Amino acid sequence: MDERRVAFEALFAEHHTAVLRYIERRVDDREHARELTMDCFEIAWRRFDTAQPYRRPWLLQTARNLVGDAYRKRDREREGLRDLASAARPGDDLAHVELRHALSLLRPADREVLELHYWDGLTAEEIAEVVGCRTAAAWKRLSRARAELRSMLQEPAGSPTDGDDAPDGTRRPSASTPGKGVMTYAID
Repeated sequence: MDERRVAFEALFAEHHTAVLRYIERRVDDREHARELTMDCFEIAWRRFDTAQPYRRPWLLQTARNLVGDAYRKRDREREGLRDLASAARPGDDLAHVELRHALSLLRPADREVLELHYWDGLTAEEIAEVVGCRTAAAWKRLSRARAELRSMLQEPAGSPTDGDDAPDGTRRPSASTPGKGVMTYAID
């Protein structure tokens, strides 16, 4: 086996699961997610150079581009992020259901930075690389998304909101009653 192939197999073994999970959160179909994951690693193989350190942010940026391409081909208006507010699954507790629902109400860009940080374990510098912004902007987006999510989770369950409609048509609650919610979450 040549050095290039051995190095690529190590890259695949280390990052395959993270790339697959990243894509699964953005597409509705598990099989489609697997196909896009393999496409991502095919691109990585074509561009692979053992002298260049390939890191997870580069792979996730490639995966992100593939997801966007797939949805443009399907003529969808928005990126297809998996519906985080879908019906509760067996074993989900109330807090998990509420968190998934609140995440589904966030703007896609805010949801993405939270997912990259908390689910994929990326730093602000790595998030900036994935989404194509400066590190300071990634920190700001992450901070804003945390604050928005925190305010949503502090709203009493089932209470009407006095927020405005977001551009994507979802209702965005305001933080007019901070701390009066049924549950609070540690988002930091």
